[in-house]
Amino acid sequence: MKKAFLFASFMVFAISVAVLAQDFEVAPIRINFSNEPGDTETRAFTVRNHGNRKEIINLTTRDFLVHRHGDRELLPAGSTRNSISNWITFNPSFVELQPGEEKTIQVTFQAPVDDYTSKWGILSFASTVERTAYSADKNVQTGIFISGRVDAFITYNPTTSEEPNVVISNLREVVSDDDKERVYAVNIDNLGNSITRCEIYLIASNLITADEKKFETVRITAYPQSSRTIELKLPDVLEKGKYSLAAILDYGSKTQLKGTQITIEID
Repeated sequence: MKKAFLFASFMVFAISVAVLAQDFEVAPIRINFSNEPGDTETRAFTVRNHGNRKEIINLTTRDFLVHRHGDRELLPAGSTRNSISNWITFNPSFVELQPGEEKTIQVTFQAPVDDYTSKWGILSFASTVERTAYSADKNVQTGIFISGRVDAFITYNPTTSEEPNVVISNLREVVSDDDKERVYAVNIDNLGNSITRCEIYLIASNLITADEKKFETVRITAYPQSSRTIELKLPDVLEKGKYSLAAILDYGSKTQLKGTQITIEID
């Protein structure tokens, strides 16, 4: 199976997204740099005070890792081999905002020479005023909300980087608490050096009739040299019989679709 379509950097998923942390807003919440090694590029964040008192916002950089089950671990700047913190500068490092005022933060990325690996990190916008913690809407691809702090994501995928190399394996059924669906897990391993947007979905093919059904797509960001376990749901909509169940990985560009499959029986 082959599928050719334009694979855009995942910056497009959040270019117009703004995040409100109680009384102040940051937009966009993701910036992706894609300049050539050795080149410099400058982008901007906008911070706006929606409250009725002065806000003082401090900026700091952090690293993060995404673990196998998708949980994100925040780390001090410079902790990881793919840290972007040593390659970015931002100005100013803090802002004072009167009620209704907004200011721009300039972020400059100096791409390392002869280095074609992706880099990533977080720029934290934190109010100096203590606030009550609250949770973000999990259905919105935004930053991390922690008591008056917004974490904006900064990534770098060089335009001349190698083709992405992501593999899928080990499709298996896992325990489900819902008797109206089965749940299957697969391993997703990014063996390359590029941050890669991936789509994963199930296809069930009836071994007698050859009828096929495609199920809900799960979308993830696969970071270089990382492994993820992704769960895929199979609703109770198939007729009785034997099926070839395939988990398909699509990460765009000119790459082939990849898959792993098993045989299942629906009683």
